[in-house]
Amino acid sequence: MAQKFNIVAQLQLQGPSNLNQVVSQIQSKLKNVNANINFNVSKNAASQAQQAASAAQNLGKSSAAAQKQVSQLSKASKQAGASASQASKGMIEAASAAEAFGKQSALAVKRFAAFSVSAGILGGFVASIKNGISAAIDFERELVKVSQVTGKSIDALSALTNQISALSKGMGVASAELVNVSRILSQTGMTADEVRISLKTLAQSSLAPTFKDMANTAEGAIAIMRQFGVTADGLGKKLGSINALASQFAVESQDLIFAIRRAGGAFQAAGGQLEELLALFTSVRATTRESAETIATGFRTIFTRMQRPKTIKFLRQAGVELQNLEGNFVGPYEAVKRLSHALRTLESTDPRFAKIVEELGGFRQVSKVIPLIQQFATAQRALAVAQQGQGSLARDAAKAQETLAVKIMKVREEFLTLFREIAQSKTFKVFADVALNMASSLIKVGDS
Repeated sequence: MAQKFNIVAQLQLQGPSNLNQVVSQIQSKLKNVNANINFNVSKNAASQAQQAASAAQNLGKSSAAAQKQVSQLSKASKQAGASASQASKGMIEAASAAEAFGKQSALAVKRFAAFSVSAGILGGFVASIKNGISAAIDFERELVKVSQVTGKSIDALSALTNQISALSKGMGVASAELVNVSRILSQTGMTADEVRISLKTLAQSSLAPTFKDMANTAEGAIAIMRQFGVTADGLGKKLGSINALASQFAVESQDLIFAIRRAGGAFQAAGGQLEELLALFTSVRATTRESAETIATGFRTIFTRMQRPKTIKFLRQAGVELQNLEGNFVGPYEAVKRLSHALRTLESTDPRFAKIVEELGGFRQVSKVIPLIQQFATAQRALAVAQQGQGSLARDAAKAQETLAVKIMKVREEFLTLFREIAQSKTFKVFADVALNMASSLIKVGDS
């Protein structure tokens, strides 16, 4: 049996030129021929064909499913596009609504603001009227007190009323304080002219930066005028000295006023002047920072002991002469000056220094006597400031006119002056009497 072998060949074929004619003849000859053709296919080929068919079927199903998913995706994308379009339309509508709401809100705010401003103005005007009437009634009550003190009628006090109105409107000072101070000044026995002049000075003091309140300053002014013989015309200079000292030294105006009220009488009786008392008090207060009450009380004791014959004799033996050629006391300020010069060379630990201090003030006033003597240079500077600052009160009051608070106070006092004039008119009094009588009648009806 012959063995199988492989032949590798390369053929070159050339078709006949009459191929179309031969094909036509074959077709004509085989036209009436019938034949059965049997194909033998191996099982593997059939199985592979079946698998191929199944794979093709599965591929068809997968293709159909993929087509279905693509269709669904297309539908979803169309729905998403429609939703996006609706959302865009909704956003546009929302933006339009927000814009419309903003316009309505702005309009509402404007209307509310206009209403609030109008209502606030009207409410403020009504409240101002009530306050003005109330202030006019209080002013009349205080003016009646002045009338009771002075024994003059309300009509006779018209000059004082006009002065108060002019000061309150011209300087921006509260008229209620002025009329209260008028009563305090009238109680001291001042004439109407003195009260009017003093009121102007006290009004200026309320505008100065160092004074506390007008009533307390009025008490100090009365002490100055009564203890040191100052007239109403000279009161402004004395308060100006206090203002200047309080501005340049570590001392307050109220402390100086308290010192005048507590120790002014004893100091003046010893032959001292007001500016000298202020200077000595400033030197001790600025050095020790003790309270004005304790310093003023100590001064009253020290200046009284200085004039005792025993003390004068003791100091003469120590080389300090406190009497002049006529045998009179040289005055508290001059006495402190001589003590300061005489004790300048002594140490504070020297027994002679301690004896002199004890003789002047005793054990309780040592803390005042020592700075009083040792700080005389400060007292000299303070005296110069007090003498040069007598016009400071008027200058500070003029500067205060430029502030907004004072301008507002002027307008307020003009408003209150208007209501005082209305309240003092006969028409208003008749109307008030009728209203009060009607209210009283209604109360009686209710009681019945």
